[in-house]
Amino acid sequence: MAKKFTRREFLKSATLVAAGGVLAACTSQATPTAAPAQQTEVPGVVNPTATPAAPQGKNLSYWFAWGATYAGQAWPAMLKLPEYSEIMGNTTLEIKSSVPEENLLTAVAGGSPPDCAGNVNYLDYMARGVVTPVDEYVAASKRIKKEDFYDANWQLGMWKGKLYGIPCTEGFVRYGTDYNKQMVTDAGLDPTKPPETWDEWLEWHKTLTVFDEAKNIKHIGLDPLDAMGESLWTTDGWLWQVSWAADDWFDPNTGKFNIANDKMLDYFDTVKKFTDIIGMDNLSGLHSVQGQGTWGGSFNTWVQAIIIEGYWHPGETVNEQPEHTPPNMATWAPVPTSRKGTKIQLAGGHTIISFKDGVNKNPEGAYLIQEFVNTKAALDVTYNTTGWLPGLKSYIETVDPSKFPGLDFYIKSAKEATEWHSPLPCPITSFVANTFVEVREKVLRDQMTGKEAAADLQKRVEDEYKAAGFTS
Repeated sequence: MAKKFTRREFLKSATLVAAGGVLAACTSQATPTAAPAQQTEVPGVVNPTATPAAPQGKNLSYWFAWGATYAGQAWPAMLKLPEYSEIMGNTTLEIKSSVPEENLLTAVAGGSPPDCAGNVNYLDYMARGVVTPVDEYVAASKRIKKEDFYDANWQLGMWKGKLYGIPCTEGFVRYGTDYNKQMVTDAGLDPTKPPETWDEWLEWHKTLTVFDEAKNIKHIGLDPLDAMGESLWTTDGWLWQVSWAADDWFDPNTGKFNIANDKMLDYFDTVKKFTDIIGMDNLSGLHSVQGQGTWGGSFNTWVQAIIIEGYWHPGETVNEQPEHTPPNMATWAPVPTSRKGTKIQLAGGHTIISFKDGVNKNPEGAYLIQEFVNTKAALDVTYNTTGWLPGLKSYIETVDPSKFPGLDFYIKSAKEATEWHSPLPCPITSFVANTFVEVREKVLRDQMTGKEAAADLQKRVEDEYKAAGFTS
């Protein structure tokens, strides 16, 4: 669930940094600095001369875009764990939460980024060569083993054969459809027999969307632009890609895009059917209401009955709405009628990247914080306070899903899915996402046809890819 930023802004920042000699100086794929041999060996470390020991008396700055419960409850509790001092020594951790990506970009462009960051568009930084690989640290670690993680989660930290971060904090499966059992029942629908296809969900949507006498929204069925339907995410893939099996929208080997096709036209047409029932002005008004413009906000307030979300939704709903939690149920994400019966899923999530020019020059601490958040103690705190799960297979097997209604579907889906997808490593993902949202808005407001929008999107991303210097 990473926040979006404008790719053009990043390119402009990169140009300014390069002019000052900063980017030019940090584009080599240097390995992490080895810890001094005289440092005390940390439990779980094979060779203290090749992997960092617990930093002593050092500072570590960690920025992330998450806020709310994770920043205010999870981290204060994690800092009190004995595992923290065991791994991090007496490192002073400077956490900055709810950081807009624009602020991080400014820090990177100015040559004074934090030591590490999470919940950002990781690939954009990896592709720019401003972060430190962690291959050597992982190779020497007894705590972290690649085979313990879901492969799709592990791959999110990879760029051109180098590992820049291990799966951290929030991972696991990304797609499902959650719905309010009570609202569905009150509408005369059977919550035990949820739809499978977009066309079937559209019928539920029509039944659940109700207006008052003044034509104001009382409640709606499904907002296809909310949560995982919002746009394209480097950590979570693209709803269009997963639902329509459009895994060839970008070829990382050739740099070719395949967006202007019949699958995209069908997507535009499908989403428009949902928004036409609500009305785009009405939907914009709903999004503008305080607390309802965030992921799941309208679901939490019983305004939206259905939402396309990831595994985190059941836990977040309980933790964010403890006194009036919607009775949540979950099932497979919708697919086109031609794909009925396909059970789609995607593994994704987050990591922590370490900047080469981090203000405290503490790449060792930036790596070790990744080991700390993957300890069972830290994962337990995160799960209990936020409902988040890691991309760590052994931990998933210990989870009791009854704690959060609907989570059992997501746990089972990891074994029952018939079709798996992974986020594609496109280095201009943010630009694609923002441009996609722009042209989609025009389609939904009848300012552009789906065919025109798809062609425009295709051309603009091809031009941007070339302008960004990713083609010869």
